[in-house]
Amino acid sequence: MIDGVIIKNLKRISDDRGTILKMQESCDSEFKGFGEIYFSTIYPGVVKGWHLHEKAILNYAVVKGMIKLVLFDNREGSKTKGELMEIYIGDKNYCLVQIPPKVWNGFKCVGNEEAIVADLITVIHKNDVMKRMNPDNCFIDYDWSLKNR
Repeated sequence: MIDGVIIKNLKRISDDRGTILKMQESCDSEFKGFGEIYFSTIYPGVVKGWHLHEKAILNYAVVKGMIKLVLFDNREGSKTKGELMEIYIGDKNYCLVQIPPKVWNGFKCVGNEEAIVADLITVIHKNDVMKRMNPDNCFIDYDWSLKNR
C-alpha cells in the first residue's frame, strides 16, 4: 500500500428504476475539497498514463467497465518511495481510490468493453501542474501486458 492512498468501498443503490452509484459526499472523512469532476472513457486494452499532479488529490471511481489502476510512489521522503501498487476497480469492485499529490498513476482498460472513469480532483487543472510520461518508455519499470497468474 502506498502511503496516503485510500481505498473505500462505495454504495450502489438499486430499485425498479435503475441504480445510483455513490462516489463522494462532502461529509465523508476522506473528502479533501472540490476543484472539478470529469469523466474519461478508455477503450479495451488502452493505457492512459503515466501522469501525476503536483497539487491535486485525485479521487477515481469507475462507473462502467473495469480498469487496472497502477500507482508508483517516487516522492522524496516518502516511506513507500519506490513502491508500485495495482488496484482493479469498476463493475466488479466499485470503490473510490484517493491518490495524494505527486504519486505517478496510470490505468488500463481491462475486459471487452469501454470503461468510464470519474475523477473528482481538489484543484482545477489550470491551477495545477501535471506531469506526463510515456507508459512504455520511462523510468517506471512496469509491464502493462496481460499477465496470466
